[in-house]
Amino acid sequence: MFTKLASEIMTSPVVTVTADKPVSEAARIMLDKNIGSLVVVDAAGKFLGLLSESKYLPEATVLPYLRQSVLRVLGTELGDPENIEEVILNTRNTLVGGAMNKDATTVTPDTHLGVVAKLMVESESHHLPVLENGKPIGMISRHDLLTLFAQTD
Repeated sequence: MFTKLASEIMTSPVVTVTADKPVSEAARIMLDKNIGSLVVVDAAGKFLGLLSESKYLPEATVLPYLRQSVLRVLGTELGDPENIEEVILNTRNTLVGGAMNKDATTVTPDTHLGVVAKLMVESESHHLPVLENGKPIGMISRHDLLTLFAQTD
């Protein structure tokens, strides 16, 4: 039986950004670090939310619904999907604090693997920040769970 905890499967250190940074800077960090999300923290390093690339880049299967996904999420109702370039231009200077998910699901270092998996499915999250005393200490992604399947013990 699995007895793994979040602290055993998380990636650490976690990459963070502050809420006062523009989305363009957050996007650059994600690209440079080859990661899909950033934990948003305040000046004291306390968790505020999560900024995820999936918020801006829908999977190919939802492209016909671009307006409902990307445009609505960004708070921009521009009409039709052909306006995505305008949305991108307008979003670059949006502050991370206005674009982040403030209600992101989080776990603690001692959260059991089964609970982690259940939370990811229920919240449709690709990333779960691991918090200790309100501060991020790691990140668990769906990729981290996939590596468990690939392991041979």
